[in-house]
Amino acid sequence: MSQHIFKTTTTDGKILMVTMGYDRPLDFVFCTVIADGDIVYSNLDDPGAGTHQQDVEYYRPVLQQFGIDAPGSLFKGVQEDQTHRVGNRVVLHGAAR
Repeated sequence: MSQHIFKTTTTDGKILMVTMGYDRPLDFVFCTVIADGDIVYSNLDDPGAGTHQQDVEYYRPVLQQFGIDAPGSLFKGVQEDQTHRVGNRVVLHGAAR
């Protein structure tokens, strides 16, 4: 699976880590948000996403609900991985611009 990772800090000091990617063996995109070591969002717990949601853009408003302004490169990278069925790739993304 590919992993695109973005780390940021909230205004109140919580460390957030977003991991999005494409799971090649299972053929789906995924997204998790971890805040201070606890999973606060997983596509597997989201009835609108699960393993059937294949549109990476679905996760943009999900991340915004957590106050996360993720960089466009995060979404673009996952879309490219999905299109080309890329696995075993890890990319760190910087702040949104």
